[in-house]
Parts: sequence; structure tokens; C-alpha cells
Amino acid sequence: MINARQLEVLCAVIEVGTTAKAAELLAVSQPAISNMIRHTEAQVGFALFARERGRLVPTPEALHIAQEAQHLFMQQRRVATIIEELRGGTTGRLSIVATPSIGQGILPHALAEFLKTRPKLNVSLDLGHVDHIANRLVSGRAELGLSITAPRHSALTVRPIFEGQMVCVCPQDHEMALSRTIRIADLNHVRHISYAANTPLGQMIDAAFSKRGLERRYFFEVRHTMAALDMVAAGLGVALVDGYALVGRNLGSVVVRPIDPPIALNMHSSMSNLFPTSNIAYQFQVFFRDFVANHSLPQAGGVPDMV
Repeated sequence: MINARQLEVLCAVIEVGTTAKAAELLAVSQPAISNMIRHTEAQVGFALFARERGRLVPTPEALHIAQEAQHLFMQQRRVATIIEELRGGTTGRLSIVATPSIGQGILPHALAEFLKTRPKLNVSLDLGHVDHIANRLVSGRAELGLSITAPRHSALTVRPIFEGQMVCVCPQDHEMALSRTIRIADLNHVRHISYAANTPLGQMIDAAFSKRGLERRYFFEVRHTMAALDMVAAGLGVALVDGYALVGRNLGSVVVRPIDPPIALNMHSSMSNLFPTSNIAYQFQVFFRDFVANHSLPQAGGVPDMV
């Protein structure tokens, strides 16, 4: 069975007509070319060239082999191109699993920017709670997890990406819209839309209330930030929400205010230690971290102006 190098030498000699020129073309010695041709002829069992007036004239069999070899060389070039694209992160598959507020908030905007220079990249996006994220990663069904609560699993590598904040959203005509900062204690005296006590956001808010010696009271119970946002937009009340969900959203008549005391929301990225992580996943992790830093809401004390 002749190999790719033998085919390359055969095609080079056919193209230029002499072993000397083929040697120059392939940057090897002329004896090496001659030896390769003799070795190939011995392997296939028939002549590949006839010598005429100092030139090597390919036999019909050699021309047939060379023609078929072009398909191999084309495929090799295609593989080399794919490898280069994978190395540069311009093609391949990126599989992400995120919590809803990230996946429906800032993440689509980051992906849109990331894909501008990577039009061939195939992206899979799944949304779920933090346990769902851990399960997807450790089973190999996703490469990159993005969440506020850090998944707790020994088979995951979890890194903090950014420290954001929880903010208060309220209808534009609500009395709280007149304040530049909302005290969380005041939420107990209005129609407060908040999260179930067994949710990560609900537990964070309860901890903040508890530090003030208060018990959280709320009028409407939800499980996800987007549900709270929709209810506020409908004029049903006010809510504390994950600030990452607001980036790039057109909130219309909804007003955003920082809260006192501030409640930090650390965004985390997670990857599995059980499966190899693609180069493109690492690239997006870095890109997303920088994107969040450049587009996230300001820290507590300032009024957001980009949402």
C-alpha cells in the first residue's frame, strides 16, 4: 500500500517532468526522489514512468493513480483548514447550559457578538436550574455552564466570572420610582413580587432581610427572574431581580434602581473534569467574562442607564 508521501512525489514528477525539478519543488534531494519512484514501482508491480529525451513520461497507470490522488490531497487540505478553524475557534460546536436569567438576558447578546467572526459555529443552548446545569456537564451533554449559584459537584471546575448585583425594578409611575435607592425593608409595605423560599434568589433575599432582623413578605411568588420582570412590566408590583437579566432588554416603562443593602450576585462558569473541553468553549468563556464586565449593570449606588 503506497502512502501519501509516495503519491505526492509521483504527482510532483508528473507535473514538472524530471526528478531534479521535483526534488526542488519538494525541497528534498534528487536521489531521494529517484529512490522513492523506484520503491513505488516495486510496490505496485508495474512501471510508472518511461524516460524520453531526459524527461520522465508518466504511463497511463501513473496518470490514473495521480488523478485519484488529487481527491486525497483535496481532502487533506480540507482537514487542514478545519483544524485551523478549530484552532482559531471559527467553526465547530459550542454547547452551553445556563440559568434562565443569564440565558434569556445577557447571554444572547454575547453570543451575537461572538458569532460575528464565527459564522460556521454551531451553538446549542439549554436553560435550567443549577442542578440541571451540573447534570448536563457531568454527563457530557454540555461543555460550559453559566450560573449565579455555583454548582456543587466534585467533577466540575467552577470559576467566578463577575460580581454583579440584584436590583429593584418597578413601574415608572410607582411611588418607589421617585427614590434613587430602594431600601429592601420598604418592599414589605408594597406589592412585592418575589421568589419562592427554596430558590437561590429567594434564599439570598431572605438572608439580606434576616440581617436586618426582618422577615421577607411578598404578594406574588415566582421562581424565575423573567416572570418577575413580566409582572412588573404589567404593573402588578415591584421586584428584586438579577441584574444580568436586564442587559440589552427594552424595559419600556419599567424603572431600575439599586438597593440598600446591596445583594451581590456572582456569576460563575463551570466545566466538567470528566470530558475534554473544546478550544472554542475556553475561548467563549474568556469572551463572555469580558463581555459581562463591559456590559453589566453598574455596582450599587448608581442608576442603570443602559437598560
